[in-house]
Amino acid sequence: MKNPALTLRVICFGIFEFSPQTGELRRHGLKVKLEPQASKILSLLLEYPGKICTPEEFQQHLWQDNTFVDFERSLYKGIHTLRGSLGDSAIAPRYIETVTGRGYRFIPIPQEPSNHRGRRRNGCKVGSVAVLPFASESADAEMELLNRRIIERVIDTISRAPGVRVLAYNTVQHHRGRDLDSRRLGENLLVDAIAVGEMIRRNDELLLHVELIDVSNGSQLWGEQFKEHYSDVLEDPETLADKICDRLRPILAPTANSRRNQRSRHAA
Repeated sequence: MKNPALTLRVICFGIFEFSPQTGELRRHGLKVKLEPQASKILSLLLEYPGKICTPEEFQQHLWQDNTFVDFERSLYKGIHTLRGSLGDSAIAPRYIETVTGRGYRFIPIPQEPSNHRGRRRNGCKVGSVAVLPFASESADAEMELLNRRIIERVIDTISRAPGVRVLAYNTVQHHRGRDLDSRRLGENLLVDAIAVGEMIRRNDELLLHVELIDVSNGSQLWGEQFKEHYSDVLEDPETLADKICDRLRPILAPTANSRRNQRSRHAA
């Protein structure tokens, strides 16, 4: 089942990047600890997303013929370890699904064609959105205040876009975390899309990954990573918030941009 061409590229799924050649896993660009056996399991699953990989296929991929191990126990441990690295769950899987009596499969992540980004699968534009507070490793009061100032600025700015309903900060302030079920949350909040992100500080470096998710199918409409000096953002968080808004606005209010372009052409 080995596909040599696959090992020559980096595979992106959700917020992760994986290199089958090196066995390296990254989350928002930051390296994630991944044990060798878990890396081999992920490599096999990613070769054929959506296909059920049987225990026999894992055995051939992971161990040589002359290797004697408690195979079932080792495979179970490897899957458990891999799910831990991905923040995944056997009960409500996002990436790795257990198919009882048959094996495991990698759940394909729907991708929108690049020329249809910002258009939902039913052809409708995003008419309502919830911008959630960013997940963060730190409970530091300074980071919490910074988080709030950025989110409030984004909400205030996007809410001025014509034809877009944006939930108020007080409505969304308690919804945060890495393991949110975006589809269920979006349905509960009665919005078309939710914007989520994670903020990580490394000394004076601030990494912020933000993505817009279509709640109807869980697909990513847009995503981008911002890398800034923490001291600069702390002094002027509005500048970073405005960068986020500049990326979101064409997706959330494309008709407004079209009208502006039309006016410009008529004026010319």
